Amino acid sequence: MAGLLYGFLGLAFYTLLRDLKQQGELIAARQPPPLTLVSVTEAHTASQRYVKPEVLLGREPSCDFPLDDQTVSSKHARISYHQRQWWLEDLASTNGTYLNDELVTVPLVITHGDEMRLGQRRVKIEIGQDAPKS
Repeated sequence: MAGLLYGFLGLAFYTLLRDLKQQGELIAARQPPPLTLVSVTEAHTASQRYVKPEVLLGREPSCDFPLDDQTVSSKHARISYHQRQWWLEDLASTNGTYLNDELVTVPLVITHGDEMRLGQRRVKIEIGQDAPKS
């Protein structure tokens, strides 16, 4: 009887551990892949790496990726991760947001190697583990 009890407890413990492992894998799958934004100007190159699900771009210092350029609106664009993809959205900016030289009028999916233009500033997008760390 004691052997059956220990066997039952062992099976229950094994099942709980297996379920916890599966839940952890599901949660990890929902995490956004690393996003690196690279801004290149004549003066210098600036890059920033993000692992959070939303990045705000603009001239305002409180933005996640601040761009010191008068052609960039204070809150110009947003990059967000949902539906297992990164999306670019213009935030009613004055000079527009462009993705690969196409005007962004609705949220668009972005991929590794795409290039954004916010006002006159160009920003390259790198997605994934192979993106350089800054």
